[in-house]
Amino acid sequence: MKTKFFKFVLPVFALLMAVSFAFATKSTRVLTAYYFNPSTGWQTTVVSDDCNRPAGQPCKIGAYQLYADMSFTNPLHRIVQ
Repeated sequence: MKTKFFKFVLPVFALLMAVSFAFATKSTRVLTAYYFNPSTGWQTTVVSDDCNRPAGQPCKIGAYQLYADMSFTNPLHRIVQ
């Protein structure tokens, strides 16, 4: 009786835990950003989703402003909380 119970309950319990942990994780989107270094030209870096706002504090890597594409027309910003 015990083995039949555990053979049924254990997989169900594992499935329920897997589903609950899947909803408990926070997904963050990763974006490609660009910055212009005067000595090497346009460089690529990866930033999190919070650096994709139209206004707010400028997103920078070191002293360089990050942009959405390889032009100076779409600067990236983040909202400071």
